[in-house]
Amino acid sequence: MVQQLRLEDWAWQIAADVYRLNLYSRLTGRAAPGDAISDEQLARAIRESFTQTNDAAYREMVELATDAALSAYDCVVSRNVKQARAQLAN
Repeated sequence: MVQQLRLEDWAWQIAADVYRLNLYSRLTGRAAPGDAISDEQLARAIRESFTQTNDAAYREMVELATDAALSAYDCVVSRNVKQARAQLAN
């Protein structure tokens, strides 16, 4: 049970990182500075792009970032479940 909770926490953290990175890149049109985007960096990018982005475009960016985050979560969980099953089979 503990391992499952760690996996879920880890997968959600990766999904959150993917979401911030994806949305930041879409809002700013550039790659992220460093390895990860902080909540502050994302909030600044949102504020700075607020007057330049219309509602429909912003909603689409959020939707695409959300889809990427959920996909990352799925990949992490699926891969780890497959590995766990393979280890149990051995």
